[in-house]
Amino acid sequence: MIKRVLALYLSFYLVLGGVISVKKAQSQAQEQKLFTIAALDLEPNGVSQVEGKGLSDKLRSHISQLLQQGINLRSKYELIERAQMDKILDQFEVQNIGCVSDSCAVEFGKMLQVDRIVIGSASLIGQTYSVIARIIDVETGKTIGSSDRSLKGSIDDVMTMIIPEVGNDLFLIPQKKSRTKLYIMAGAVVVAAGAGAALMSKPKEGEPVLLPGPPGRPSQ
Repeated sequence: MIKRVLALYLSFYLVLGGVISVKKAQSQAQEQKLFTIAALDLEPNGVSQVEGKGLSDKLRSHISQLLQQGINLRSKYELIERAQMDKILDQFEVQNIGCVSDSCAVEFGKMLQVDRIVIGSASLIGQTYSVIARIIDVETGKTIGSSDRSLKGSIDDVMTMIIPEVGNDLFLIPQKKSRTKLYIMAGAVVVAAGAGAALMSKPKEGEPVLLPGPPGRPSQ
C-alpha cells in the first residue's frame, strides 16, 4: 500500500514538472522573433591580420553551429553568410575590416540590411590575449549581448577555447538550476520520510497510513 501511494506521489510531481517545462518552452518559442544578423571581422590589436581573420572565421562558424542547433538561444537568428556579406559590402566599396563603435556597427548593419550585428576585437597585450564582442541592435544602437574573455597562452588556445566561449556568451541563455526539479526532489524526500515513519510506527491492522502532503512553493 505504501509503495503504491509513494509511486502515485512521484508520478504526480513528474507529470507536473513536465507540464510546466513544456508550457514554458512553448511560451518562449511564441515570444521569440526571427532576427537577421551578421558578424563582422574582429578588429586585430596586437595580432596579425591573418590571425584576426582566422579568429573571426572561427567565431562566425561557431555562431552558425549554435543557431543551427537552436537550443537555449537568447533569440532566434538567421546568420548572413560571409560570402553574401562581402558581396554586399563590395557594392558600397567598403571592406570588412572590423569595427568596435556603436555608430560603426549601425552603419554596417544598415548596409547589410540586418536587424543586429556582431562587432568586436581580438587583442594581444604582453602574453595575454583578449577577445571582446557585442551584439548591437541596428535600429536602436543598443547593446543586446556582450562578452569579454581573456587568456594567457597561445593563439591556438584562443581559437579553440576563448572563441567558443565568446559565442556562447553572446547567444546562449545562462543555465540556471530548475526550481521544478528541486520541488520534485523535495516532494520525493518528504514522501519517503513519511513512508519510513509510517513503517516504523507499525500501525494497527485496518488503521489507515497517513502520508504528508506535497510541499508548497516558497513565498517570493
